[in-house]
Amino acid sequence: MREGITAVVNAQADMIVVGEAGDGQEAIKQFRELRPDVSLLDWNLPIIPGEEVLGTIRAEMPRARFIVISALNDEDCIRRALSLGAHSYLHKDMLRRELLPAIRAVNEGQVYIPDIIAKRLKNAH
Repeated sequence: MREGITAVVNAQADMIVVGEAGDGQEAIKQFRELRPDVSLLDWNLPIIPGEEVLGTIRAEMPRARFIVISALNDEDCIRRALSLGAHSYLHKDMLRRELLPAIRAVNEGQVYIPDIIAKRLKNAH
């Protein structure tokens, strides 16, 4: 999946992937070294879970911008990611149509919540 995301992102004239990590420990290390404009973060990372990666990096660098990507689609997970400072939450099934708009919006400092996620959060109450 990472290879596909990298190919799609690198095919854009205004984007480039500067680093990749296969686990949370490496993600923190890569972020500290590379300081990307926008980070795509899998919520289900080995060694250190995405939730902890997000909390750790946002505590060190509050302006860091994250898009959480997950196979989990439950409201608690989405709310937790957003409460920890994620600027977007994308279910893996929506990457094809939502990834590039999300990256562009988050890079501009916006929060990007796809309609289907927004409806899910609204209907959870």
